[in-house]
Amino acid sequence: MNKYGMQALNQWRQQRPSRLTALPDPGDYFTRLGLLIQAQVTDVALRLAGPDVPAETYLHKAARLTTARKVAEEVVMANLVWTGDPELPLDQAREEWEQTRPSDENLIAWAERIQDYPDSMPSSAELDEIAEKWAVSLDFLLGLLATEPPREYLLTHQAEFQEATTIRFLREVR
Repeated sequence: MNKYGMQALNQWRQQRPSRLTALPDPGDYFTRLGLLIQAQVTDVALRLAGPDVPAETYLHKAARLTTARKVAEEVVMANLVWTGDPELPLDQAREEWEQTRPSDENLIAWAERIQDYPDSMPSSAELDEIAEKWAVSLDFLLGLLATEPPREYLLTHQAEFQEATTIRFLREVR
C-alpha cells in the first residue's frame, strides 16, 4: 500500500471506523485507492506544472514542480478521500465560498504594487508562499508581475486561474 492509501486508511480509522470495518478487504481497497490517487496526482501535477520554461533555473523548476505536486495531492485527496459529511451540498458550499473568499482584485493589487515599486519584489520563498496560497504556479505569478496591467494577464490566463480557484475552494471544504 502506498502513502496515499495509508493516508486514506488512517483518515477512515479516525473518522469512519464503522465504514472501515464494513469493508470486506480493507487492505485491497486502500491499496487500489492509493494507486488511483497516485495516478491522478501525477496527472493533475503535470497539468498544473505546465511545460518547462526556457531559461528556467533549477530552483525555479523544482519549486514549480513541488508546488504543482502538493496542490495536486490536496485536490485529489479532497475528491477521493473526503470522509466528512458536508453540511451543504458541494454546489451550495461553492456558492457560499465565492461570496466570502478573498477577491481576485487582491492578487491584481499585489502585482500592481510590485510593479510600482520594483525594489519591493518578494523573495523566492515569499513568491512560493503566495503561489501556494493562491494555488497558482510560480510561472503564473511571474507572468502576472511581468504583464502591465496585471489584469490583462489574468484575463488571458483565465482558465488556469479558474482551476486555481477551484483548487482553493476544495482545500477549504476538506
